[in-house]
Amino acid sequence: MWKSIQGYISALIVIISFAGFATASENDNIIILDNISVSFNGIFNHKSVNKDSKTCSENGTFWCQYEIGHVSDEVRQLKNFKLFQNDRLLFTLKQAPGSDLYISNSGIIAFMDHTHHYRQELTIHFYSKYNQHLFSETFKGASLFGFSSTGNKFGVGDASRLGIISILDGHIESYEKGFQFDISEDENTVVVALENEVKIYSGGNLHNVLTTNFNHTRRVRISSENKLLAVIDKTHLKVYSLKDNRLLFENTLPENMSYRDLMIINNEIITGIHYRDDDFSKGILKAYDQQGNVIFEKEKAKKSIKPIGEYRHPDEPPKDYEEIPWPFFPFDSMHTVWNYYEQHMSYGEADWSYLHQGLDIIVPIDEPTYAVAEGIVKCVLTLGGGSYWRTAISPEQSSGWSTGWLYAHLVESSIQFDVGDTVEIHDYLGDIIEWTWDWGHIHFVEIKDSGLVWDYFDNEWGITYNPLLSLTPDTDSIPPVIEDVFDNSKFAFCINETSTYLDPDSLYGDIDIIAKIKDYVGDSPWEQPAFETYYWITNPNEGDTVFPRTLGQILNHPYDFYNVEHYEPYATLLYKRDELLVPSYWMDLHRNYYHILTNNNGDSTADLSEMQLAFSTTDYNDGEYRIFIEALDEYGNSVIDSQDVQFRNGIVGVLYANDNTLSVFRLAQNYPNSFNATTTIQYNLPEPSHVTIDIYDILGRKVETLVNAKQEAGCHQIIWNAKDASSGVYFYKIQAGDYAETKKMVLLK
Repeated sequence: MWKSIQGYISALIVIISFAGFATASENDNIIILDNISVSFNGIFNHKSVNKDSKTCSENGTFWCQYEIGHVSDEVRQLKNFKLFQNDRLLFTLKQAPGSDLYISNSGIIAFMDHTHHYRQELTIHFYSKYNQHLFSETFKGASLFGFSSTGNKFGVGDASRLGIISILDGHIESYEKGFQFDISEDENTVVVALENEVKIYSGGNLHNVLTTNFNHTRRVRISSENKLLAVIDKTHLKVYSLKDNRLLFENTLPENMSYRDLMIINNEIITGIHYRDDDFSKGILKAYDQQGNVIFEKEKAKKSIKPIGEYRHPDEPPKDYEEIPWPFFPFDSMHTVWNYYEQHMSYGEADWSYLHQGLDIIVPIDEPTYAVAEGIVKCVLTLGGGSYWRTAISPEQSSGWSTGWLYAHLVESSIQFDVGDTVEIHDYLGDIIEWTWDWGHIHFVEIKDSGLVWDYFDNEWGITYNPLLSLTPDTDSIPPVIEDVFDNSKFAFCINETSTYLDPDSLYGDIDIIAKIKDYVGDSPWEQPAFETYYWITNPNEGDTVFPRTLGQILNHPYDFYNVEHYEPYATLLYKRDELLVPSYWMDLHRNYYHILTNNNGDSTADLSEMQLAFSTTDYNDGEYRIFIEALDEYGNSVIDSQDVQFRNGIVGVLYANDNTLSVFRLAQNYPNSFNATTTIQYNLPEPSHVTIDIYDILGRKVETLVNAKQEAGCHQIIWNAKDASSGVYFYKIQAGDYAETKKMVLLK
């Protein structure tokens, strides 16, 4: 389906052998240290006995194969899963209970189940090598993982703690969260790296604290057998003796080099080092003895990273947002968009859906990704498994709030930069993972967080705006299409926030106006929602506009965090979803987007209280009207369609005409609604009456009394000044003799 761009990336493989370590064959890509190899970015790769394995244990003994079935934006189906020990098949699963996995040196499997990723939830299912489901555990905001070397313990850093799980009984010990952790070979000691220090726990109790002066630790390793602790940051290595906690030695790397990985083997400290310049990315294996003497230092893999051609800024009108190139070569061409910003998606269910909070771009597997802007790396982490690695780069190095571009689904062994590194525009960042059998994708969006290091689990990882407003060029020339919602109706009309649909020839009360709209971004075959919608209403007989052109929605809302509070509730603020109007599945080319145009007070912000908004047909005389809807894409291409409808509320005159001949009690809908901060309430009295009009909040508490007096027959009005009230839903109630009526209004400040 996809072909990689040929000729602008080449790899130079350097194969070296040295005493005491196995020699690689001519067909190997990188040198093997027993079963350990180092990639061109300095990260250790653990190789299995089978070159076709998908994932393997660190010792290479256990490995697996699987096929990729159905996929969504963050979930994959792993079919025909097979676990091997050396060349022996241990068991097969028709479908694995997760989207990715880790395998321990004892053959225990941790399946990473991302089904409820929209809640920040990760469920880990632990299986033995005999296909026994041991237990499952769910974590919130997890982004740090790893087995002990024996494979009987597994660590997870989530929103509340570092949990060390005993696989044999499912017991979890809790430790302070940190940048990195490690578990000793005897599994009695846990070390946690924090800012400027490492904490050593023995038997679950704090045993010692060592000062490292590392702002951000990249790796920490502890060995009970060798009585050593080693820790690295970007350019420094420090090694301590656990016998007396003494610093044995430290080392500093020269310019263009950085530490990326770390091991302790046979009293020797093995490091993976990354060398990078304008032309090459090189992986270097370097080993030290306990006195800090270099035992060997060998270049292991080298990759050319210079793309062909130079980026030329397209001649386009200036944008309202920062202009950035596409993150793939060629930089000055649009690439295939799979999932859109704030796209409405689900499993095709009527009672669950969410908003896609980013932009998914489809590219070939292993496609190189490039920085769209310069900046400082704020995070490099995975949300669970090799397919979920991501990095974020901010234009400023600040401990306060800042924004930065997020690049998700990178191959770990290709990621070029770590936290604190400086990145230039068009720097090669890494390669795209295999998401399905013939293509990969990147999740791309600008995020906002605080701190020198951005943590996923601190409830600060927000998103700022639709990336397509910045990506340049955007040569989209295809306008959206407004389709019929029903066979007999271009648009849909329902009683506000219900599934009671009205015939267009008989609209009454407060209604939601719904349009089914599809759009295409560039050459993408996947249907996307409309970027921007408007609606207005005319009287076709008189040619007057009775309701002005008003913004329905614009898919460019910021959110303060990726979580369920936004994924689910905001979905039904922007889109209609019920048994009749069901959202689509991720892989459907033809999708259902039922835009609700009336859940907005006319501005470009989104608030859940706006779900109570609706179009009030009771503000108008009965009769024929024409509803217009305009849909636009992010490039400005637009389409307009309309439908004639009938309002039928039994209103034959205008209450506002001050006609004292009206013979019924009547309370009108406040106008405007929603409002900020004053609104007018009109009512009619067919006879003199004692009138009270009270305001109540959504909990039924009286807020204010507007009227409490005897009044003459006729039309009256009162203005409520809500300057001291908070935004929200309110109710106003009239009592005039035996007549009582209550209506709802929305205050939005």
